[in-house]
Amino acid sequence: MLLWAHGLWGSPNGSKITAIRESGIEAIAPDFNEMELVDRVELIEKTIESGDFVLAGSSWGGLACALAAQRKPTKIKGLLLLAPALHYPEHPNNNPENLIAPENIPVIIIHSTTDDIVPISASKDYLERSKENVKLIEVDDNHVLENSIELIISETKKLLNH
Repeated sequence: MLLWAHGLWGSPNGSKITAIRESGIEAIAPDFNEMELVDRVELIEKTIESGDFVLAGSSWGGLACALAAQRKPTKIKGLLLLAPALHYPEHPNNNPENLIAPENIPVIIIHSTTDDIVPISASKDYLERSKENVKLIEVDDNHVLENSIELIISETKKLLNH
């Protein structure tokens, strides 16, 4: 099962999750609007209690997924981060350097080299801090990754079938 976490200005019915669902992937997409980051992470953790989830999130939602995966790694089977806001200081101890990928869980990051909202360096830094299970796919797109939908669907399917 896929849990989708939309970004700060996104919605649980945005273009990416709609395309993912139209491809035949079953997904849960909570509404995170008006929620602080800590509340988003707690809602993700509560939703995945049954285990065996792939977490996918865009921008601020990617940050929430990365934090939830670090805190509850046994509950997930994969992590897909789309232009994730991993550089924000709202991590534990207000230090983004504490955020690393959980071991033994495949992590795929899709990030545009020309993203003008979240710099790709945030994903590269996360990749360097983490173990070998993180793959960064660099694309020529924008922050919303609107031209990378087929890639997003393909990578989602890979994680779900892992």
